[in-house]
Amino acid sequence: MGAGDSGQPQALWEAVQSLAPDAPLGSSTEGRPICGVRVGDAGAPATLLVVAGVHGDEPASVAGVVELLERLRDGTLVAARPFWLIPALNPDGLLGGRKNNARDVDLNRNFPARNFTTQHRPGYFPGPSPLSEPETRALAHLIDGEGITEVVAVHAPFACVNYDGPAAAWAATVADACGWPVKADIGYPTPGSLGSWLGHDRGSAVLTLELPPGPLVGFAGACRAGLAAAVGAKASAAISGDSAGAAPRGSAMNPDRIR
Repeated sequence: MGAGDSGQPQALWEAVQSLAPDAPLGSSTEGRPICGVRVGDAGAPATLLVVAGVHGDEPASVAGVVELLERLRDGTLVAARPFWLIPALNPDGLLGGRKNNARDVDLNRNFPARNFTTQHRPGYFPGPSPLSEPETRALAHLIDGEGITEVVAVHAPFACVNYDGPAAAWAATVADACGWPVKADIGYPTPGSLGSWLGHDRGSAVLTLELPPGPLVGFAGACRAGLAAAVGAKASAAISGDSAGAAPRGSAMNPDRIR
């Protein structure tokens, strides 16, 4: 059982830190590292990003991305292209068991989208201004610095594949893999969201993989398939060609190429 199988916030946080031990992308409001991992060829551009744990009360999203990273690390999966992973954008919320960050800001309302507004429903405080929070600033810095043009945001609990920008075909591919339906409209307005900023304003492809409610163990297979399809990862030759055993650790990917 991998570290990602645990739904306990402290165990998840320890797994995130152990899998992403290098220099963090930034620090949270309470000073915890915002851990990012780059997978794949260091000499090729990594324009795809997978981000989870935007809302701290969605630990299954963190667990799913931790498991994805574990499978890439041990050679079970082979990445077809370089990409970035941020398993827990909101570590303070994760450890505190709350949706918002330590200043009670909904990070998915704090991006510099044209539709940003300080008017909000209870529980959706967007912050005083776009990118007022260290967590969203760290994410925006990575996106702009790396030239990110495709994003997979992992959330819960709607069990669907939502998308913004030119991502309809991508969403259909992921939906076929995981079995959850494509929903172009999540059903309520999302001013200042990552999808609004990147998908609508910038024309980037943004996919939101909405997991079902509850711990990852209840839908691990579907999550595993959906994330692999989203990033274009394939089972290693050793796994697909030999059902009797697992691939040796490191057989499909040089661990030095993961940072």
